[in-house]
Amino acid sequence: MSDQTQKVLIVDDSQTNLALLDHMLAQEMCEIVQAKSGIEAVEMVKSNDFALILLDIQMPGMNGYETALKIKELDRGRHVPIIFITAIFQDDENVKQGYETGAVDYLFRPVDVKTLKSKVQVFLQMNKQKVLLEREIDQRKKTEAALSLAEAKYRSIFERAIEGIFQCTADGVFLEVNPAMLRIFGYDVVEEMTGLEGMRSSIMADYEERHEYLKVIRRDGFVSNFEFRARRKNGEIIWCSESSRLVVFGDGSPDLIEGVLEDISQRKRTELELKYLATIDSLTGISNRHLFFDRLEHALAAAKRYKTLISVLFIDLNAFKQVNDTYGHQAGDELLRMVAERLQKRVRESDTLARLGGDEFGVLLGSIEDEEGAVMVAQNLLDVMNSPFVINGEKVTVGATIGISFYPVDGKDCVTLISRADAAMYGAKKRGDTQLGTYAECGIPK
Repeated sequence: MSDQTQKVLIVDDSQTNLALLDHMLAQEMCEIVQAKSGIEAVEMVKSNDFALILLDIQMPGMNGYETALKIKELDRGRHVPIIFITAIFQDDENVKQGYETGAVDYLFRPVDVKTLKSKVQVFLQMNKQKVLLEREIDQRKKTEAALSLAEAKYRSIFERAIEGIFQCTADGVFLEVNPAMLRIFGYDVVEEMTGLEGMRSSIMADYEERHEYLKVIRRDGFVSNFEFRARRKNGEIIWCSESSRLVVFGDGSPDLIEGVLEDISQRKRTELELKYLATIDSLTGISNRHLFFDRLEHALAAAKRYKTLISVLFIDLNAFKQVNDTYGHQAGDELLRMVAERLQKRVRESDTLARLGGDEFGVLLGSIEDEEGAVMVAQNLLDVMNSPFVINGEKVTVGATIGISFYPVDGKDCVTLISRADAAMYGAKKRGDTQLGTYAECGIPK
């Protein structure tokens, strides 16, 4: 194999996807061969020895599943690993169908570059060892020595893999783990993980996730990219992703589970951080308009189901522009942070305060007893806003005006409730004799 470059076949009817995969694997020391259809892929397998096939599922004419079955019928394709890549077919039924057609793995778009490269490297290495082994077996006439050498080579792959590889009983006793598995969970020697009752349960930190894992693998015979929280030897909780299968023997021997897993803690931290940034106002640290709308949607659904009353308060600062013009935008930003802090202390934990934009804030009051209760909350917020703020060493009174709308009398959807609370606020400003107004007081026909 050292004198011949390994080939990887990528099959996709999209030229963009082909180019993207080609670019991802450009540095992997292999020859990339492209096919734009299942028919073309089958013809290529007839005349080429591939180390790995990356196969799209949704293709016109012959889809990925049909292509995989045709490839597995060929002598040159029978033992070639196939990884399905798809952006659409991500449900359990399609994943199961993929494994039944002979796939060894299943990746979802957008494909993580690091994950793809890691898997390709493993299969290229295994193919290289496989070809070397086949040559050696042929040279040694398939003697016992050649078989021993084969076991040693595959053991080397097992030992050097960057992903955790394991075999355990169906009730969770590890029989074999590789060094990467020990590193992931912080153990020093194999004996600390193998042959021990309850080790699998100890590692899977969350009972619900452990229950779901066992339910899926017993029902489907496999799990694919199953994410769960795991406990390391020192008690640290990490996130792992596992793909494994249930091995059922026909001779009455106990069932086994074989699989691979990886530590995805960094990716999960990034996901949680992005989720936080997507729902929090970066200036004030309170909810943003997207989270406000989302919570209002959920509150409306609950209110409709249980026939309860909810209220939306629309808060506009009265003298914010004057502060900006007098002290500058930096002082204006600091004022918004102080306003958010004051308001946050005066709303219930079950309510939602959000910055809707500029100097406008919203408060969602969920499940209130009557309209008077919402008015009292609004008046309390006005009182705290009428207290002076200290800006650049000077006391400045900003004040605010609040408009109120109620579900269901003023509206039954998010946009209507917020727009009518906004209208109530402008109605109060227009009247000039109050800082508080309800939509009913605006006199606007519904």
